[in-house]
Amino acid sequence: MREVRWSVRAQRRFDEIASWYSLNVGEKAAMNFASDVYDVVKTLAHSPGIGISDTRRSSAKTNYFTFLIHPKYRVVYRYTKTRLYIVTLYATMMNR
Repeated sequence: MREVRWSVRAQRRFDEIASWYSLNVGEKAAMNFASDVYDVVKTLAHSPGIGISDTRRSSAKTNYFTFLIHPKYRVVYRYTKTRLYIVTLYATMMNR
């Protein structure tokens, strides 16, 4: 299993999204969001190749991937042989 590293931006986005859920939907929804994210990150640490290549972010040196956690949010990440780097999270429902 790869070691998981969260970028400052990803951690900030996670906190913002969890707070949004807590304030707008309820504490249980925020807890479900957090649980869903951690479950997916754990799965990606084992099998990072299941995500879709994010060609918009990728370069010749670094490949980025996205994985849809739920229709309303996704995780952007990259990985090496030993580490999984969580780059950011997106929540489409916050843009309403």
